[in-house]
Amino acid sequence: MVKFLSLAHAVILIAVAAASPIARYQSDLSSSGFNSNTNASPALKAALTGAASYDDRQAILFTDPPDATNITFTFINNTVTDGTGGTIALSTVNNFPALIGTKVAMAIGFVNPCGLNVPHSHPRANEFLTVIQGELIAGLVLELNDGGRGHIVGQPAPVNGPIPQVNVTLSNYTGMLFPQGETHFQFNPTCEPALFAAAFDSSDPGRTQIARNFFSNMPDEMLIAAMGSDQEVLDAKRIAEFRDNIPNSFAVVMEECAVRCGLPH
Repeated sequence: MVKFLSLAHAVILIAVAAASPIARYQSDLSSSGFNSNTNASPALKAALTGAASYDDRQAILFTDPPDATNITFTFINNTVTDGTGGTIALSTVNNFPALIGTKVAMAIGFVNPCGLNVPHSHPRANEFLTVIQGELIAGLVLELNDGGRGHIVGQPAPVNGPIPQVNVTLSNYTGMLFPQGETHFQFNPTCEPALFAAAFDSSDPGRTQIARNFFSNMPDEMLIAAMGSDQEVLDAKRIAEFRDNIPNSFAVVMEECAVRCGLPH
């Protein structure tokens, strides 16, 4: 059952209220607090993890009131040049220790023209994503496990093929829920940048890159079997090529769209 996103909803409302239109710019690094480009001190994370009470937690976070450095976070837009997909900037317990114990995390997506937030899932969190500026096509692959019984004697063979997917076009201030563990993506089909804010109901949501994770399985024979054992479709040489070329970036550029928009790719 999908868990309630009460804290996450609050975070996303704050992000929406505070958002301003974006262009092709480089966000300035915050002079204080934490940001999405760095990891936090292990000592601070350990101290907050071990805090026995809220008083202890406050003593760790607010050592010099009214300084709010330890609960301030900046989402950095790193990839603003043409030909890059964008930046998916995350705040989690890894880079923002104040989230420890809160069951909430946040992402801001700076999606460049023709940018694709590649198919992925979050193994430990539901996600509620809202577009702040621009337009995104969002897709969710449904959960379907109809082949577990195998090919039963005397019964028709299981039907092969893709699992159903649902899609929606999101524009300003419209959002979509992505259930925990389910494969989803967002694509900017326009020639202008888009911006989204996404809230999670876990401070450590995790992220699984579907293509990269799949082709990281070994040995090759296992992948070939999983793909139907047709080596004209997938063989060891193709597997090696896939492994070497699948990007580790969260966001990439869709080539057909880039051609239409006159962007490098």
